[in-house]
Amino acid sequence: MMRKHIFIAVAVFLVTLSSCDKWLDVKPYDKISQGELLSSEQGYMKLLNGIYIELNSSMLYGGAMSVEMIEIMGGAYVIGTDNSVWGNYADLAGYEYGTDYWRARMNETWNKAYSLILNCNLLLENLESTSVRFTGDNYKVIKGEALALRAMLHFDMLRLFGPVYSRNPEMMSIPYYKKYSVVPNEPLPASEVAAEITHDLHEARILLANDPVRTSGIMSSAPADGSSTFMYYRNLRLNYYAVTALLARSGLYFGDNEAAYRYSTEVIEAAQTGIFPFVDKSLVSGSPEDPDRIFSSEIIFGLTHSQRNKLFKDYFDPSRIPNYVFRMDNGLMSDLIYGGGATTGGSQDDFRYRVNWVATGANKYFYKYSDMVDTGSITNTLIPMIRLGEMYLIAAESRSQDIEAGVSYVNQLRSARGVSSLQSLSRKTLQYEYIRELYGEGQLFFMYKRMFSPVLFTSSDNKNPQPSDAIFVVPLPSSETDN
Repeated sequence: MMRKHIFIAVAVFLVTLSSCDKWLDVKPYDKISQGELLSSEQGYMKLLNGIYIELNSSMLYGGAMSVEMIEIMGGAYVIGTDNSVWGNYADLAGYEYGTDYWRARMNETWNKAYSLILNCNLLLENLESTSVRFTGDNYKVIKGEALALRAMLHFDMLRLFGPVYSRNPEMMSIPYYKKYSVVPNEPLPASEVAAEITHDLHEARILLANDPVRTSGIMSSAPADGSSTFMYYRNLRLNYYAVTALLARSGLYFGDNEAAYRYSTEVIEAAQTGIFPFVDKSLVSGSPEDPDRIFSSEIIFGLTHSQRNKLFKDYFDPSRIPNYVFRMDNGLMSDLIYGGGATTGGSQDDFRYRVNWVATGANKYFYKYSDMVDTGSITNTLIPMIRLGEMYLIAAESRSQDIEAGVSYVNQLRSARGVSSLQSLSRKTLQYEYIRELYGEGQLFFMYKRMFSPVLFTSSDNKNPQPSDAIFVVPLPSSETDN
């Protein structure tokens, strides 16, 4: 499962105060010994920050698990059959997970996730026995965030490689590592992994009870006195509300609608006090010079990636033609997602359509990750991991057994997106809303898997793959089964 020799990649966030547009300078520390890291408060902070930065790996949320591999599996893009253009993507679009290429790619994602889990456990175990003296609530925050990272990574590996939870919760799935070890653990039934994830998130939430995000918001600027910034930029870390949002997301996935509703509405209520406000309409409506395509104020937890524009250049930029370019099926976009009126809830007045989709020739291309004019802005680096809009959709879906009872939550979100209210809500309409809100953020495949629903990738019903284990259950990587 994990290589015997594991190198700990660490990094530290250093805030540059020379001007207001230089907000966060990331410097790698690739030759710090384990002993140095675990002998001071600052060392623990560096190790934790290093884990966050490694989430940006192209094997995880800097590619495969955000805009690329997982979104192809979620039907987000038109994938052609010409191998000279599309290469191995045609196999993935056909859910052929057993090819040498995709077996290797899945191995990479699995190994990277578990190596970061290993680093979380290294930090947590040493934290328990350390004699280092911590300032204020730093001990609790470091421990809480490490537990939440461990839970989040296991959760995504379960969602990717585990069974369809709503149908087979007792099926064997993945191992859950709670200790630092390079000896492979046995896989557990999915329900036991779910219990471990929930336990870690609950413990993290308790530890983060005094998170300053609850009283002071995300604090997106450095302290004027030049003191430590560890408690700042809270939306770039698994803060109290991000952990609460993960409990809502995982609760829904594990069939605990009561928990999903309770935690999603807690985040909504906090957002309504101004902590994570809906994006200012003036930044996205009309023709602002520098549109906030990421809706940055709504990001509860996001990664900061200095090379984020490469996601646009590598996958979405129409200037790549005749090479492959990811885009939505034209009919799907115009007839269902951003068309269809009251039947689908789609409207071309939707801010999500107007700001993120740009026409080139006969097609529209996805610009969410394109560079802003102000390339030095923190907004220009964000990769969303959890956003406010998802909490409204989770609240709607978990409100009661009758999904129509959740329509008020969807309508609050739609109002913030510049579109009219729905009179009623169906599962299909809710799916369209998930696509509109979370497109390009790595959540659509998991939505279909959770609902055990056909994957929608064209506007034609007879061309969309029907739900099955063959589609939704990715085989465990050979690096795991060999062990």
